[in-house]
Amino acid sequence: MYNLRPLICLLNCRFDVGLLVKALLKQHGVIFILLSMLTGLMGAFVNPLMSLFIIEGLQTPPVYLGVYMVAVTITGLIISQWLGGMADKGTSARKLFMVAVSGMVCALVTFANATAFWQVLLAGVLFLAMGNAAIPQMMTVARQWAGRQQNIDITSFNSRLRAAISFAWVGGPPLGYLLASGGEFSRSFYFAAACALVALIFAFKFIPDYSAKKSQHSSEPAAAASLSFWLLGLAIMLGSTGNIMYSSALPLYSITELGFAEHTPGLFMGVVALLEIPIMLYGAKLAKRYSKVSMLVVAFCCAIVFYLGVFFATQVWHLIALQVLNGLFYGIFAGIGLTVLQDQLPERIGFTSAFYTNAIKLGVMCGAGATGVIAQFHSFRFASLGSMLAASLALGCLILFSYVKRKEQQPSLIQSPFVAVTKNT
Repeated sequence: MYNLRPLICLLNCRFDVGLLVKALLKQHGVIFILLSMLTGLMGAFVNPLMSLFIIEGLQTPPVYLGVYMVAVTITGLIISQWLGGMADKGTSARKLFMVAVSGMVCALVTFANATAFWQVLLAGVLFLAMGNAAIPQMMTVARQWAGRQQNIDITSFNSRLRAAISFAWVGGPPLGYLLASGGEFSRSFYFAAACALVALIFAFKFIPDYSAKKSQHSSEPAAAASLSFWLLGLAIMLGSTGNIMYSSALPLYSITELGFAEHTPGLFMGVVALLEIPIMLYGAKLAKRYSKVSMLVVAFCCAIVFYLGVFFATQVWHLIALQVLNGLFYGIFAGIGLTVLQDQLPERIGFTSAFYTNAIKLGVMCGAGATGVIAQFHSFRFASLGSMLAASLALGCLILFSYVKRKEQQPSLIQSPFVAVTKNT
């Protein structure tokens, strides 16, 4: 008869190690930072390539890029906001995240085998629109976990999540362009699909299954979004519009109009992603001392100068040096933008997380569409002037937000000063 005690001890040891790994991953939200990085990798290999893939890979006119972006973004807005509402009503954000990632896998596999624009458009509307909900659902489940922990600074936690996505973008775009060099776009799409599968398995294995807390006054209607909230959302959308106009035009502008090597767009994106990470993390600390809205104002001022510099840049080192300003802008913008929105409606985390990403996506739609129109009638260089205009309008929205917010707080200060003091504005 065989002695099974060594085998039992080995299995027990492996079981204990598994529990230990899970416990270590949950410390300080490391598990969600890793999930954020995996989720970011799914898009980092693909999103920068889409303009080049649609126009050069499929040999379609630039205006088709705008058609694709508009169709996918509108569908994604509806799906993402719907899933965010489901998360607020108690549906597991972890399960919603896994559904979204499954849609991303289907879209990427279809892209890798597509030979015509209509195939890409159909896959984008049916699958990628669902996959784009992965980031808001990841942010929702992470925020639900953070809300149940003691001594967790939400601003710093959200900044670390965004920094993890930026870390994915440090290596993602350069490697994506390297894999796609020579017109082999399918290699990048398959690599991104593999990352999505890893994220799906990771979520199933390690992410706790949280649902939104049920309020004792669940019969009461949810807090309505005020005018200041919508102004803030408009500023975020315009910031995204300017950023996507620049990033969509960058590959074709730098390669076809400036004559740079094919790997240079990925280099620019990798440099700015590397700069964003310390700026995001340090910006979260500055947010404890300074107004978050004032920091966003500084960010948009940096963006205006950056886009103007891109318009006049003619050398590779010009664009590399300008990425410092771009890193300052996007590091602050992406690092604290979500937290500012969540501060306005703290009881509707699923809604605000979805609203934030939808504002970004709406900016993507407007920016990509505008880039296609500008390139159709002028050149990709002039997209940077459109980016500068969008950043200027966003700056105006922030100033108007501050004014309206003060007006909204005045009645509450008169009627109930004690409540007003306790509100986090």
